[in-house]
Amino acid sequence: MKRFAHRLASLPLLMVLTLATASWASEIHLQVGGSDRRALVVNAPPAGVRRPAVLVLHGGASSADEQRRRTGFDEVASREGFIVVYPEGTPWGRGRHAWNTGYLQRRQVGQADDIGFLDALIDTLIERHGADPARIYMTGGSNGGMMTLVYAAKRAHRLAAVAPVVGAMFSFEDRPSRPLPVLLINGAADAEVPIEGGMSRNPMVRSAQAAPFKSHEQTVDFWIEVNRSEATPRVEVQGTLTTRTWAAQPGGAVTVSIVDAVGGHGWPGTYSGRPGNTPIQGLRGADRIWLFLREHQRR
Repeated sequence: MKRFAHRLASLPLLMVLTLATASWASEIHLQVGGSDRRALVVNAPPAGVRRPAVLVLHGGASSADEQRRRTGFDEVASREGFIVVYPEGTPWGRGRHAWNTGYLQRRQVGQADDIGFLDALIDTLIERHGADPARIYMTGGSNGGMMTLVYAAKRAHRLAAVAPVVGAMFSFEDRPSRPLPVLLINGAADAEVPIEGGMSRNPMVRSAQAAPFKSHEQTVDFWIEVNRSEATPRVEVQGTLTTRTWAAQPGGAVTVSIVDAVGGHGWPGTYSGRPGNTPIQGLRGADRIWLFLREHQRR
């Protein structure tokens, strides 16, 4: 055990290994904007091998470790053969972290350069961890879903597809440089990020908002236009889930919306400790998201 501890302590900072709940994770530390930024990497390939990489962003009061525990992405990555990465936002007390979307939790995140951090992280994954540059994907829940949408709007050329969960956009000012396949997952009973847009019905979230959320339908319309998707969707209803798919036209990309009629706020398939809030139960988030992401690669 002492020999193992000595070897662990002697590893470079970029490749500190930590034992996690199910498998080993590499811990990346990057200096961005004068801050030490962190991410966990699971299921990286051996040298000389390239794999798809899925970046999974946590919510606004969570962490990389908590997102790893809750989402079940480790299991899917091991089974399906992709790298899963858990970046971490800016700390703001008692193990909580948030992302700088420009419009939420401004006091907590300050001027954090999360675009720069995610740029540097993707570069590091490609250069040092075997990520395939044509198959870099991003997803996230709540504030992480919002950051996914912000990054997608600013850096569409770096991604192959995105799947924001129980998130929303604040502005349509930034327009993606290219069509980007997108899967939007929201719950119709979400009081924290209401599907109809506007201000959160959760007083704590509302007090941290600098602008109202765009509605789910406005966000869908934005991506249909950006992606040059077909005007009429294919609609599938399964239990409480309604899936609408606007297929890609030539030179465009697909836009998909999944809405759970009774789903609240949280990662799909998990449970909330808050009375009156039940996250989406009609699907398991990691499985459904990977089913969508794996169909796409960056041209």
